[in-house]
Amino acid sequence: MLAGAAQAQSIVFSGNTSPGGDLGASYSAGNVDIGNTATGTLEILNGGKLTSGRAIVGGNLGGNGSATVDGPGSSWVITDPFSSGLVIGQGQAPGTLRVRNGATVSSNKQITSSNAPNSVALVEVDGANSVLQTDDRCGFGGSDATTVRISNGGQMRCATYGSLVFGSVSLTGAGSKWVIGQDLFTALSTDVHSILNIGEGTALEVGGTLNLPNAADDTIVSSATLNIEGASPPGLVTAPELAFGSNKGGVINLNHSDASGSYQLATSMSGPGTVNVRNGGTTTLAGNNSYSGTTSIAAGTLRAGATTGFSPASDYVVASGAKMDTATFAPTVGSLRNAGTVTMAAGGTSGSLTVAGNYSSEGGSIELNTALGDSSSATEKLVVNGDTSGNTILNISNLGGSGAATTGEGILVVQVNGASNGTFALPAPGYVQAGTFRYDLVKTGNNWYLVSEARAESSPTASVVCSPAELSDADNQVATCTVSLNLAPAADLSINLAVPAANPRYTTTCTSPMLIAANTSTGTCTITAVANNTADDGDVTAELAVAPPTVADAYTVAGPAAQVLIKDKDKTDNGGGENPENPGGENPGGENPGENGGGTAPHKVPTMGAVGLMSMASILSLLGLRRVRKDHKPV
Repeated sequence: MLAGAAQAQSIVFSGNTSPGGDLGASYSAGNVDIGNTATGTLEILNGGKLTSGRAIVGGNLGGNGSATVDGPGSSWVITDPFSSGLVIGQGQAPGTLRVRNGATVSSNKQITSSNAPNSVALVEVDGANSVLQTDDRCGFGGSDATTVRISNGGQMRCATYGSLVFGSVSLTGAGSKWVIGQDLFTALSTDVHSILNIGEGTALEVGGTLNLPNAADDTIVSSATLNIEGASPPGLVTAPELAFGSNKGGVINLNHSDASGSYQLATSMSGPGTVNVRNGGTTTLAGNNSYSGTTSIAAGTLRAGATTGFSPASDYVVASGAKMDTATFAPTVGSLRNAGTVTMAAGGTSGSLTVAGNYSSEGGSIELNTALGDSSSATEKLVVNGDTSGNTILNISNLGGSGAATTGEGILVVQVNGASNGTFALPAPGYVQAGTFRYDLVKTGNNWYLVSEARAESSPTASVVCSPAELSDADNQVATCTVSLNLAPAADLSINLAVPAANPRYTTTCTSPMLIAANTSTGTCTITAVANNTADDGDVTAELAVAPPTVADAYTVAGPAAQVLIKDKDKTDNGGGENPENPGGENPGGENPGENGGGTAPHKVPTMGAVGLMSMASILSLLGLRRVRKDHKPV
């Protein structure tokens, strides 16, 4: 065939098939059997078009069927007057169906697979405009495992309902979709497991309820897992409702890494299932949720997108480094174990979080807003109807409060209706400041209040130290300079710096002003020596100092400037009397071996110059004169 010439349309049945042979570019058949009792294949290529009745790919014991429909315009249209439609893996034979590169396979009746033990099936729909579709239902993994892969823009469409009894469906590559008109059922029988992997840029669209799994009672041993993967954008799941099976076998893993905050799961979830948040992404739950399993936030952020976005029946666990965000809502959760961060900071001063059961902390923190004023000040708060335990840092942000004296118990920020065994504390310096009023966190009865007293905040002192104080002009020579305050400010504080003068011998990240964040007391920058091999370019000093504040009394300068010496590592030095041409004192190459035997040059005998001889003569003359005088004493 000439290069670039179009390949011929073809429909070819090979091996154990009915019908059989090369049937040309277009063919209309009755029922089709591929690999019924032995190996058989069907290939529809390059725009070939086959129409048929009922079709079975992989039939009885000993059979093995494979059908491939490949290329733009290639199609297989199945019209069954009864109900069988298209079966991949019938009886006890494995079957494979591949729809690739813009081809289409369609059936007016159901598409099913793996309908008996040992009937393992593989279904692949790959490439843009590749479509596998039915006007009826899709049912995969009836009695044995089926693997379905929809990739690179391929689509599978089921007009009524879909089911994945046993096996997996994976969507990968932008534009790939599985569209189901009604409900989706998973893990329909006992001792089976179903997995749905929804990858980056793909979509699972369910018109009815997504059942995960479809277990009517807790005696059925089965499980179903929905994995949402990807980065930008993660896989999308849309369904009006998601029902976890009553056997507690349903799991959703939010494995994506999209931290933009735009990813949303708006499906309303019910039943005893588990939701896991992993891999650093941010997910907003915007459905009307009532599920009763555990919500585990191991990494990333889980955000409320509705008042019932956080299920009031779920127990929440926030790991270290992870975040639970109530946004602008006032949700209720079943219980809360906090080793990370729980934030209400986006809710103004009207938000709240209610824990219906117990609250425990494992070094966790809570962020909330208060308009710091008198005891009637607007504030967000934590309400615990059960018991509290552990130690929690309470980070208070002042929203517009100018400070005022509190009366009575103060501003209520933590309300505990059960046993109040937990401890809540403000971060360093242990109070928050508004105007001339300092607010402390005080426990009264079961509850925690902000209580103020008039006390002007002292101005901190600022100093700077660089370590190490000496570098050489070589690689990886870096000094870290730390600006320290003796008191952590209640608000961000700008520290003016006199930064090191520009010099080709070093670089610096130190800029002015340096911002010290609220409730912290240090900031850092670096001075880095520039490596060079230039001899005798001398030592230089980089100096960094704290400069006076722009706003009077914002801070006080303390201590001297910090200096970093950059030494010239290539400096030459002959001041020790060595011969620069032969610094080791050895005879290179063993010259004059007869005189020195071992090849070592003789050491020069030190001699005096003219000035030295004159000095010695003067000393000897004086000594002689003294001796003469001693010998001629008067009688």
